Amino acid sequence: MALTSELMFYEVMWRAWARGETYPIPWWVQQTLRRWSDSFDGGLFDSKEGAFASNALYRYWNMIGVKDHVQESLVGQAGEIEPVYEAYAVFGFIFEPDGRRVHLPQLAEPNRPLPAVTQRMDGRYLPVVLSTYRTDSGIVLDQKALSTTVGNRQRDVVLHRLSVSADGGPRRGWLCLAVMPSGPSSFQRHDRAGRYVPDRQISFLRYNKAEQRIEVNTGWGPIFDTPPASFGVYGNPNSSGDPEGYLTDNPFHDLVAAGTLNGADTAMDTVASMCTGVFAWPFDLAAGARMSVDVRLPVDDYRGGQDLADIRARPAGDLEAANRAFWTGKLDGEGLQLGLPPLVSHLFDLFRLCRANLLILADSGVIHPGPTIYDSFWVRDSAVEGIACALNGDNGLPATQFGQHYPTVFNQGPGQFGPVAAHGFFGGDHEKNDQEWDSNGEALWAFGRFDRISGSAAAFGAKMFSPYVLEGARWIRDNRSAFGLLPSGWSAEHIGDKDKPHYWDDFWGIAGLYEAARLAERLGAAQTGELWAAFDDLRRATTDSIRWVLGRQHDMGMWETFIPTGPADVGRLDSTIIGAVAYFHPCRLYMGQKLGADVDLAARMTLDTIWAHFVRGGFRHDAAWNAYGPYLTLQLAHAFLLIGDIARMDACLSWAVGNAAYATVSRSDGAPDRWEVVQGSWNEQHTYPIATDFAEVPDRWWYMGDIPHGWAAAEFNLLLRDIAFFESDEDGAPHVYLAPGVAPHWLTGSATITVKDAPTVFGVPFGFTVRHDDAARTVTIDVTQQLPGTVSFVYPCRFGVVRAATADGQSLPVRGSDVTLPARFRQAVISY
Repeated sequence: MALTSELMFYEVMWRAWARGETYPIPWWVQQTLRRWSDSFDGGLFDSKEGAFASNALYRYWNMIGVKDHVQESLVGQAGEIEPVYEAYAVFGFIFEPDGRRVHLPQLAEPNRPLPAVTQRMDGRYLPVVLSTYRTDSGIVLDQKALSTTVGNRQRDVVLHRLSVSADGGPRRGWLCLAVMPSGPSSFQRHDRAGRYVPDRQISFLRYNKAEQRIEVNTGWGPIFDTPPASFGVYGNPNSSGDPEGYLTDNPFHDLVAAGTLNGADTAMDTVASMCTGVFAWPFDLAAGARMSVDVRLPVDDYRGGQDLADIRARPAGDLEAANRAFWTGKLDGEGLQLGLPPLVSHLFDLFRLCRANLLILADSGVIHPGPTIYDSFWVRDSAVEGIACALNGDNGLPATQFGQHYPTVFNQGPGQFGPVAAHGFFGGDHEKNDQEWDSNGEALWAFGRFDRISGSAAAFGAKMFSPYVLEGARWIRDNRSAFGLLPSGWSAEHIGDKDKPHYWDDFWGIAGLYEAARLAERLGAAQTGELWAAFDDLRRATTDSIRWVLGRQHDMGMWETFIPTGPADVGRLDSTIIGAVAYFHPCRLYMGQKLGADVDLAARMTLDTIWAHFVRGGFRHDAAWNAYGPYLTLQLAHAFLLIGDIARMDACLSWAVGNAAYATVSRSDGAPDRWEVVQGSWNEQHTYPIATDFAEVPDRWWYMGDIPHGWAAAEFNLLLRDIAFFESDEDGAPHVYLAPGVAPHWLTGSATITVKDAPTVFGVPFGFTVRHDDAARTVTIDVTQQLPGTVSFVYPCRFGVVRAATADGQSLPVRGSDVTLPARFRQAVISY
């Protein structure tokens, strides 16, 4: 059954929408009502109203936050700010007393020559969201949202900096701030999984005039630097069950009807918890003049007068400057730096923003894959995210995550989780409850990769080898089915059913055991042979199973070759076969054809099958999500990169960035004005309606996770880094591919790519420059930071067949388009 609050929110929203009321209808509500469907996920929600109030279908927003702190804040398409664990959202709007016109950025106005609302990230990559709203009367409202810290305890506060200016002539009006019970994420999260947070319900709202702050329920709300000249708070004083009361007794209705606010400082709503407030500052501006208001949102543990003084101690401008200095110092002054040609320079902006998002999503060294419903820990996501951070140059975060947090989810006691033993298993509630048997392989893989990246002096692997690496490897060895594979389970949710086994788990197990055995070799551990035996056994079982499946599918007359999600899914040609991509990335099992030449060929042909059936711009995942998969598209792009299929890699990358990371959608069917849906971020899912501007709307519900999705951010950064260079065969004949994913159109004319301070699996930073001379048909490579003397290089020339090549003036043999370059070379010149 729907809750009363959910029913009321549903009624108020659709009535306001249908009638065209002057009411701030959130972007996600507008999209849901634009193509309403009674279908909803009955397995997760009790009712259509519950699914609606929880925003099950259009979970898009931007994010701000502080590195390594607990609470993030979301920023909506109209500039709304929603602190995740607070019960309110705020946004600015304009009121013109002359004509009693209320200008809400959520509502389009007719005959507009410019977009109503535009958004951007400050500097294109800093975690500061800038929203600009232009009214049709020439008033411009700018909203800036950023998170920073205050006081000796460095507690979080969000700055909401609002300013209004006159465009083309003098303007009079009110700059207004609304405090609302619905925000960018939802109104009320209420599902069968027991998730009630974030929850925007406001049952009590009070303006404390003496302290210039708002009280929301039992917590602190916005704090004003300048007291408002007018205000009004609204609730449900008569405890009416009639939705019409919320549409007639609200600040927006009062402004339109009477040109004023009710002046009340306290409101209650015991029915639907939909209290609302508006606070206003008058302006009378000459052309070009500006008036500003600063609002501080306390998103940490604040109590009493001293805490209030801490919040107010520093001027807002100083706090903003300190925040900017921190992020520019971190993103521009530390870690991997890429210089890209103007055509693709936005990719490094996106790289830096993804890097910032990963740091913001970390809570005291533990990366959570999302700010709301995914604000908890998964071994799977955090393994990829942590290695991405290490390769970004942010070693402190993965060192804490892998070295301190992973041991806290390592099970050492007796007992069982379903079909497996507890002892030696890496996993908390998610892994145990959902039977995610991929986690041990991912943990071992992360330990091994991070040990390589950190270098021998750090001795990270030695510190973690016993009991964590050793017992984690033994758990994989000892907890397998009669066929030698890991047991049935859900594992990653995108690969199929919980009651079946999945090769995804086995690929990760093989990759983890490989890293464990190589770590043992580096340490000279006595258990090296034991770990190699475990690796060989799982590799043999997986190879035998895949060969059996391929044989069965051949006998069935299936002419397309593909590796299904697992051995219980013989002949299942649907989008769950995307799990096979892990064979290439991140597991790198294709290196040395670890499962044999025939399985390697089948894996490569699986990529062809995925491309033919399930890629339409991006990867379409109808089997599980009924939506596009942005991070799966990036994984697929990475697989194409590793096998040298640059055209398909570039196509996947272009879609992921152009369609998903910077998605836009029309305000209404046929309207030229567009919403900028998100600024450089991905959800786990990207809906067909938004991806196609509502040209495609599924006839059933679809699933949506969280945004920004940490795994997706990590995948993009890993992909862009490997486009610039990646290591290969580091345990055999180590070599590095230089600019392997740089498409020819990136380097037209005399373009240059630079790589500086790039962490590597060789434990030292690497840097180089690639310069293309279109007229001379030459490529010049200068190494600026050297790798160890055992590491050679390969430059795969994408411009054509190589005619000649030199390294430090010495001629090199050439054949085809790949040029092998010697270790420790300083400059190479390639002619094609």
